[in-house]
Amino acid sequence: MAPPALVLLAPAQIPDPDDACWRDWLTAEEISFSRGFQRAHEHLAARRAAKAAVASLLGLPADHRLCRALEVVRAPGSGPVLRLGGAPAHLLRDAGLPHPRVSLTHARGHAAALAWLPVPKAGAR
Repeated sequence: MAPPALVLLAPAQIPDPDDACWRDWLTAEEISFSRGFQRAHEHLAARRAAKAAVASLLGLPADHRLCRALEVVRAPGSGPVLRLGGAPAHLLRDAGLPHPRVSLTHARGHAAALAWLPVPKAGAR
């Protein structure tokens, strides 16, 4: 199983929340959700970091196509959940790998994300 992947973004790596580049990396739902917060740039960046971490975990390039095939969503009362489409979904299915999990954090202009493949519980099939 692949080791967890961690991506950290410093303030100099995080564009303004109104920068058009976010549309290359994030879905409309992710952008809308993130812009609902006072520090929108940190929320946007944490989602971008999650996609880069998942790309690293799966050995894929973190290009715009891949970023658009991944979506980090959050339902009220729960943590972030990763939705997969395109090449990442096919890769996991073909390799028989479990669905990656992600954890996001941000503070003082920084953002980070951790991605990992969960270990099956003992006796689970």
